[in-house]
Amino acid sequence: MLLDLTDRQRAEEARQHLSAIVESSFDAIVSKDLNTIIKSWNQGAERLFGYTADEAIGQSVTMLIPDGHQDEEPRILARIRGGERVEPFETIRQRKDGSQVPVSLTISPVRNATGQIVGASKIARDITLARENEQRIRMLMREVNHRVKNSLQLVSSLLTLQALSSKEAELRRQFQEACGRIGTIAQVHQRLYQSQTYSEVAFGAYLRDLCRELGGGAAAAGRTIAVDADDIDLPADTVIPLALVV
Repeated sequence: MLLDLTDRQRAEEARQHLSAIVESSFDAIVSKDLNTIIKSWNQGAERLFGYTADEAIGQSVTMLIPDGHQDEEPRILARIRGGERVEPFETIRQRKDGSQVPVSLTISPVRNATGQIVGASKIARDITLARENEQRIRMLMREVNHRVKNSLQLVSSLLTLQALSSKEAELRRQFQEACGRIGTIAQVHQRLYQSQTYSEVAFGAYLRDLCRELGGGAAAAGRTIAVDADDIDLPADTVIPLALVV
């Protein structure tokens, strides 16, 4: 009996500890049943969505889903009922005041004592700042790309003028070859910019696309390019020199 009471006490302490973690979490943590009805609502959810626990509990979670995203909830519940894993994803949710907020959602099934799925828990994280930072990075990269492209075009034009004005055939060939290399560098940077993945790049796909663009010059020189590259993500500062080597 003493051992049984100790186990119960430990289980209760663990439950209270978990409850405290959920309640104090900065992220919104919400649970719902399989009919979309909200069963629990922490302080993070109140801060993010503007509803108090009294206002939210007992209501359908669909009140947080704006027009254009209403199809998400039925699909999520269907997968939860089927015991399928729901991968974290980014979407839009609606606050009490009607404003919308971009969030990252992590969804897990909730089971009863017998292991039956009776609902789902959602962790919603506000990614507004991350989206703003991403937009600033894109604007900066557009400016960098513009400046690099203009600089390379200027160098290419100077080399072309030198090639046209040179009277020696070998010197003209060297200038033309240098101009071609500058064009390749421009393609490397342009391809990286078009990928819109500035921190990491899917190297295999990037290299195949680049070689496809360079294939015309290789064919004219009687050469072919064969690509055997793994589809792994590499930092951009690693991809650029590798692409230049190619």
